[in-house]
Amino acid sequence: MKKKNYLNSKKHKAEHSKWGRRGFLKTLGIAGAGAISFGNSSLSVLNSNFLTNALTGSISDRSLVLIRLKGGNDGLNTIVPLNHFDTYVNKRPNIHIPKSNLIELSDSFAIPKFMNNLEPLWKDGKMKVVNGVGYENPNGSHFKSSDIWASATHNKEISTGWLGRYYDEKYLDYLTNPPEKPVAIQIGSRGNLIFNGSKTSYAFAVSSPERLKKVAENGTLFDTKNLPDCTHGDQIEFLRRISNATFNYASVIHKAYNESEEFDQYDAENSLDRQLSLVSRLIKGDLGSKIYMVSLGGFDTHGSQPERHQKLLTTLSNSIKVFYDDLKYYGLDKKVLSLTFSEFGRRVAENGSEGTDHGTAAPVMLFGPALKGNGFIGDHPSLSDLNNRGNLKHNLDFRSIYTTILTDWLCGDKNFINKAMLGNEYSLLGLGINCNDEIINYDDIIPYHAAIYGSSKVDLNLRINQDHHIKIYVYDILGRNHGLIYDNLLRRGTHTFPLSINSRRKLSSGQYFYNIKVLGGQDLNKSFVVK
Repeated sequence: MKKKNYLNSKKHKAEHSKWGRRGFLKTLGIAGAGAISFGNSSLSVLNSNFLTNALTGSISDRSLVLIRLKGGNDGLNTIVPLNHFDTYVNKRPNIHIPKSNLIELSDSFAIPKFMNNLEPLWKDGKMKVVNGVGYENPNGSHFKSSDIWASATHNKEISTGWLGRYYDEKYLDYLTNPPEKPVAIQIGSRGNLIFNGSKTSYAFAVSSPERLKKVAENGTLFDTKNLPDCTHGDQIEFLRRISNATFNYASVIHKAYNESEEFDQYDAENSLDRQLSLVSRLIKGDLGSKIYMVSLGGFDTHGSQPERHQKLLTTLSNSIKVFYDDLKYYGLDKKVLSLTFSEFGRRVAENGSEGTDHGTAAPVMLFGPALKGNGFIGDHPSLSDLNNRGNLKHNLDFRSIYTTILTDWLCGDKNFINKAMLGNEYSLLGLGINCNDEIINYDDIIPYHAAIYGSSKVDLNLRINQDHHIKIYVYDILGRNHGLIYDNLLRRGTHTFPLSINSRRKLSSGQYFYNIKVLGGQDLNKSFVVK
């Protein structure tokens, strides 16, 4: 894969701001005005479809994979504190992991040997651990604590999730004009609030990897043809059509799945492997969804924890390794950041059933080359200075992780992030990720168009000084797509593309704009007129 030439300077941003969304609105004379004159009538900008879709481009092709560990993962037996090892053994005489069965990540922390598939990721600088993650006044209920993690608040009156609120701001007209591709894909955990906005959920949610695979393979969820010819069959058909109508994205998921290849290292008997295999196929097929959420259940280890927990963590570490091996093989691993989370940790002391009861703080693990190095973030909580229930006191608020991800990975607008966090400020963490890593040098891409003298023909002349994957679309003033002009790797040099004739069909007279999408970068937009 070719290395891109990146640039980040105030001068650069100023010179190219005219290509941004607001700059383009100014070229049409509608920024800040609320409406434009169109013949003898006015067209409201707020009601026009192009506001969301035509000019909203991602600044990168990054993806975030959320791995939910359902039930409350025992952090102390996941990331073992060597610097508090004697206290750890004393509190857990029957379920602690002996030093002989540990792999040291540093002088202070280790992982069990059955998680050895994470060791290469750690050594290669593709893993970080955030210690002591939790929140004030922790709740020991699975359901309530899960809601707190999803909604980012204790307030019972709020039924929106942190990502739902973020996308409420980003997609103001989502219900009337949804994006061409799903914002998020959620497998399992359908009752989770994380993607719930004020009026809709922003995730394409399915109950299982088997259900998603059926969608991906067939482009639909339910068969509406092979049904009995009777009233009952008519009723089933009606319900299935209604269900299918809610899955508007089935065809694009099907297309992305078919345009990618299977990686043969996944274990078909492993649910998490099946989920991550599907996620990888959709990423490789250029689905374009920013967030994927998968889950692994069984972490409520009140009894017989050693065997159960070992099996779960072995599954987790094996799946993550294969997932990143898969992405690396296709040159996409740097574009995918993953993190684990659970509703709470476990109590420090073991119970009488060789298990642990509901606790509070626990580590969050992050994976991916984008982290640019391994390390531990934050101080580990004391194993002796506990709260009145014998639980760890958290040292880092989980919403700091959310804020950092939204800011430094998804590169969100500050106002969107403020809404997602309900107006509260949380510290940014030094995870190694940075939005400025992927700023394309737009001095290398110089578009200009010209009407051909004596005719209604308009051509786009594009001079490009470095190879980039380019997509070129034409839209009308209402945001309706009038054709994909180009979609491929464009070599350095000067290229000419016809704008006024698309799909062998001439555009009628009027005002249009072309939209140049640079893979891994921002969109370039400008208007033109066909006479």
